[in-house]
Amino acid sequence: MHSPRGLLAGNVLLIENCDFQAFPPGGQLTFSRQLLRFFGPRLALVGATCVDDPVGRWIEKRLQGHSAAFLAVGRLKPGSARPLLPRRLRFYLQLRRYRRAILASGARHAIILAPEALLAVRDWGLEICYHFSGVENPLLRSRYRWARPLARWFDGAHMRSASQARLVMAHADAAAIDALAARSCGRLPRERILVCPTCVDMLVFQPRAKLPARQTLGLPEDLPLFLSAGRINAAKGWSLLLEAFRHYRRDGAPGLLCFVGDGEDRPRLERAARALGLEVDVRIAGFQKPETMPLYYSAADVVVFGSHREGWSNAMLEALACGKPIVSTAVSGAADLIQDGRNGFVIAARDPRAFARAMHSARALPAAEAVSVDIARRYSVESIGALMRDLWPALRGGEPVPQGEAIHER
Repeated sequence: MHSPRGLLAGNVLLIENCDFQAFPPGGQLTFSRQLLRFFGPRLALVGATCVDDPVGRWIEKRLQGHSAAFLAVGRLKPGSARPLLPRRLRFYLQLRRYRRAILASGARHAIILAPEALLAVRDWGLEICYHFSGVENPLLRSRYRWARPLARWFDGAHMRSASQARLVMAHADAAAIDALAARSCGRLPRERILVCPTCVDMLVFQPRAKLPARQTLGLPEDLPLFLSAGRINAAKGWSLLLEAFRHYRRDGAPGLLCFVGDGEDRPRLERAARALGLEVDVRIAGFQKPETMPLYYSAADVVVFGSHREGWSNAMLEALACGKPIVSTAVSGAADLIQDGRNGFVIAARDPRAFARAMHSARALPAAEAVSVDIARRYSVESIGALMRDLWPALRGGEPVPQGEAIHER
């Protein structure tokens, strides 16, 4: 696809630093795949490649059952090591470098899920639908210490760029969005930011038998299994989960804590588990392909989240769709997804003893599966296509819609 202008002139760019298949795992990849499933013929993908796709040139690629126009601006190397140059900064520079090739598509609309992409394309004359995948300033807790002093400048530039978007959405609950609007100092009025809960594909994530899942994954068949899904870094709160699991085991209760994911803190987690004498009881499964995750959720007794902050957690919704009880810290969206004492518990304080008690109790909730699945249905991905078309004319044609209505209120 060397000359894409005629073929892609009516399409919408989906710009995200991923391969739109499996890497890097996380909420933005999941949401990108959901958009691709519904709008495949309308999307032209700008991202990165983990294989031998050419860089800086449009090609045709089969993704999510669609033949999609795809342009890689760089290469991603799967793994948990921290790159010398932050991925966010590298993607920003790559987008700027390949501006001419991207705009050669003729597309004049873009869906953007990350601040670095928004900053890169802000002066390209595109009509943008921007998603705050998280509402925190990512530089405040950056794993690159030199980046943290830039947090205030970055936040101001981010808010100014977001204010220029045609449509602004946030994957967070109302309270978190209120705080985001206040932080913008008037650049983003609250009525402009639409609540956009994460969605889940319930054809993929659904209750399955526990024993066959454990047998397939090579997990013990007779131990209570607590599952954590997500990147292994400080923000995800692995240290709280490990300490809570230590208290759980201190009472003599058998159990296995399994981390499905990887990240820069993996060596620290492994050292901490050894220091606590839990190396036999803690397993790290590493990054898994999206199609493997339903097996891990099905194998679990309880899914646990120790995050300091989240948007609407994809992993939490996936666990609910698989019928699992959840124990979580009080992150954005948790109170909407967890009914205390019915399908899990929300622990307001970061208290490992309270968290451990909730882990015990969550295993014995009789209605957890039915309650979890019922809640997950409210956020089924089957509704996302109609909702996005309703909110943004670029995906459907027609006149602009009024700003300020939350996606879940329609």
